[in-house]
Amino acid sequence: MVVVEIEKSDLLNLVGQSLSDDDLEDLLFKLKCEATISGENIICEINPDRLDMVSVEGIARAMKGYLGLPLKKYELQDSKLSLSGESQLRPAFLAAVIEGVEMSDQLVKSLMQIQEKLHATLGRNRAKVAIGVHDLDKIKGPVEYMDADAVETSFIPLQDSRTMNLNEILEKHPKGKDYAHLLTGNKYPVFFDKEGPISFPPIINSERTKVTEHTKNLFVDITGTDKKAVEQALNILLCNVAERMGTLKTVRINREKIPKLEEKTIMIEKEEPNKILGLELDEAGIKRCLDRMLYTVGIKGGRIIINVPVYRADILNNADIIEDVAIGYGYNNMEAVLPNLATIGSLSKKEILTRKVREIMIGEGFQEFLNFVLTNKENNFDKMSTSGQCVEILNPVSSEYSSLRTWLAPSLMKSLAANMHVEYPQKIFEVGDIVDLDTVPVRKLAGAVSHDNANLTEVKSLVESVLREIGLKYDIKSFKHPSFIDTRCGEIFIQGKAIGYFGEVHTRVLENWKLERPVIIFEISLEGLYG
Repeated sequence: MVVVEIEKSDLLNLVGQSLSDDDLEDLLFKLKCEATISGENIICEINPDRLDMVSVEGIARAMKGYLGLPLKKYELQDSKLSLSGESQLRPAFLAAVIEGVEMSDQLVKSLMQIQEKLHATLGRNRAKVAIGVHDLDKIKGPVEYMDADAVETSFIPLQDSRTMNLNEILEKHPKGKDYAHLLTGNKYPVFFDKEGPISFPPIINSERTKVTEHTKNLFVDITGTDKKAVEQALNILLCNVAERMGTLKTVRINREKIPKLEEKTIMIEKEEPNKILGLELDEAGIKRCLDRMLYTVGIKGGRIIINVPVYRADILNNADIIEDVAIGYGYNNMEAVLPNLATIGSLSKKEILTRKVREIMIGEGFQEFLNFVLTNKENNFDKMSTSGQCVEILNPVSSEYSSLRTWLAPSLMKSLAANMHVEYPQKIFEVGDIVDLDTVPVRKLAGAVSHDNANLTEVKSLVESVLREIGLKYDIKSFKHPSFIDTRCGEIFIQGKAIGYFGEVHTRVLENWKLERPVIIFEISLEGLYG
């Protein structure tokens, strides 16, 4: 979930309607947004697919649509500003102008928040997309974008007073240190105007063009490695700011006017949402549902033609449209219907074994943890001092969840790292699925123990106890694994087939997770053990 913090008075002012706290929470929940209201402060947990709602303006727009209130139209004018150039490191780049803004506390806070959230999600911590916002009146156009020499190119970076070249910024400036790993070589992408550099993406802007309380016009630059993601980020930022104030204007980039704000069109049949949702809506009824979700909808020859708002980066196909039909209709308005099935439900053998294993682990004094199947390659491999292949997400919303886990041990290590403040000894376990390259879920059991004297003898005794309780005959042989201390690791066999391992976690792995006490871990595959 993406957590967004907003002011209640600001939100209601943008919506243009007074709502009680209960009504406000209920409405936001219907829009897939869980809200906690405390006085003037609202903490919103936004589904990571709804990046258009990562600022108060986007949330207000969604609320207005659901309530049937008048909406703003996004119109484009020409700013006369031109931008040209290219970069090998960050080849995708776009820009736009927003004129007539007032840098109120609300706009400043919202602008910073939307940049932060887009960087962290769509931008993969600036690797895929990075956003820069400048005072347009301090820029002396035209603007040029190029890969500049890291030593010869110098300027004063934002929130600093020293003139530094690009290498010095990467070595000395806080933002340079944070994001230096995103750049390689001896030339880096830079935006120049007639007076010199104005932006060094994805690192830092120039102090010369910084936005202040006196700024009236904004220049927005967005760079990245993925053209589609850069365009999505620009559309979301522009439309959200325009909900509050300002006139959107194009920039002529390599002879093409940007942004275009072009809506894509999706066509569905009336039967599609009815079949999936179990409803009996006619074309007009489906249109009413989609109107509440801010689509432009037309009906032609029994087909429903839908124009998707430019800021809805999450709409990929008909299934996404049908989900919004359900939201517009209201899940609470759907009647519960018993499925017409001629079978009686029961637990599968896998689930019966899973329940038994949980009871065994609880009996051993362990606490159960439930972790996400989604992870990232750093946690799954790098921090465990190993390597391998995994199923990766093509366009992850967050770099934190960019692949599927291939084993449970990293999840338990992450849980231990997050609970170092809890009293020791710590004994935790998880029964969950991992996914291999064949994209076949595999059910596994893993347990971890951490305290000052955790050792191989303890984990071996624990493994043997669990296997006996399950009722399995086993063999144990010595095992070598980069995540564990040499000679302090064992492999588990049943009928000659390896089903798991156990051992003392290597000190370098403990250091990677910043754990201060020894850790012992075991992991056993439950596949094929339930008959």
